Amino acid sequence: MKNHLLGCIVFIVSIAVSLAQESTGYRITGRITGLDDDVKVYLSRGTKRIDSASVKDGEFILAGSLIEPAFMYLYTGKGRESKKLADILLDNRELMVTGTKPDYDHVRVSGSDIDEQWRDWYDHDQHLGYQRHRLNQVYQSLLGKKDTASANVLKQLGNELMADRINMLKSYVKRYHNSASGAVLPTLCTLQDRLSRSDYMEMYEVLTPEMQNTEMGREIIKQANKAKSTR
Repeated sequence: MKNHLLGCIVFIVSIAVSLAQESTGYRITGRITGLDDDVKVYLSRGTKRIDSASVKDGEFILAGSLIEPAFMYLYTGKGRESKKLADILLDNRELMVTGTKPDYDHVRVSGSDIDEQWRDWYDHDQHLGYQRHRLNQVYQSLLGKKDTASANVLKQLGNELMADRINMLKSYVKRYHNSASGAVLPTLCTLQDRLSRSDYMEMYEVLTPEMQNTEMGREIIKQANKAKSTR
C-alpha cells in the first residue's frame, strides 16, 4: 500500500514538474516614459519578428518561449519610422525594460545576468575602441604633415590596442564559456574583420558542448570558415 501511494506521489510530482517546465518562458515588462498608449513594441531576432505588444497605461508586456537564448532587438515603428529601444540577450526568464524616454541611450534592461555580462564586455570594448579611434585621428594628422616617424609610433600603439581588444574578447568568452553571453560575443563584436580563423576556433573550443551546439555556437564556426587563416 505504501509503495502504491509513493508511486502515485512520484507520478503526480513528475507531471507537475513537466507542466511547470512547459509553461516557463520569457516575460518582458516594459515601462518607458513617453510611449503613448496603443503604440506597438516589437521584439526581433535579426530581421525576423518574434513578438509584439501594445502599450497600455504606459506599460507593455511581451511573453513567449525560446528554444535557446538569442540576441534580440526591441523597437517601435516600422520601416523608416522604426526606432530601436534596446538590445537584449534573451532567454526564458522575467526581466524589466525601463526608460526615462523612448530612446536607446535612455532605456535600461534589468533582471538578466547573461544580458549584464555582454553589456559589461561592451562597455570595456567601447572604451578601448574609442582610445584607438583617437590615436588613429592623430596618426592621420601626422601622416598629413609627413611626420612618418611619429606616425609609425602611433600606428604601433594602435595595433597594440587592437590586440588588447581581441585578448579581452577572448577572456570574456572564456569567463562565460558555459553561458549564452560567452557564445554570442565572438559574432556580436565589431572585430570580425580583425579575427582570424584560429581566433574564432580558440573561442569556440573553450565553450561547453551545450553552448557549441546552439545557433550562436554554430555561427562562430560559420565566421571561422570565412575568416583568414592568420591576422
